[in-house]
Amino acid sequence: MKLSDLFIGRPLHWLLWIVIAAVLFWLGKNAQHVRDFVPFVLELFALVAVCVIVIVISYRPGERVTREPLFEDENEDDTNS
Repeated sequence: MKLSDLFIGRPLHWLLWIVIAAVLFWLGKNAQHVRDFVPFVLELFALVAVCVIVIVISYRPGERVTREPLFEDENEDDTNS
């Protein structure tokens, strides 16, 4: 088994997981979710927005995202009927 079969996605997307974990660790270490809840929530929204933008911008049509296809091919359904 190759690692590319296990870790689906681009390295940039995996780097986002590291960034998310680091930001959440930093926010938790500073107990910001207890002391400054509103800025904490705004920072979470900003983190999510940045991650979504990076994923949308870096997506290429036809790129493999999941192990199994999300949608069945319509031509396959016609041949099975």
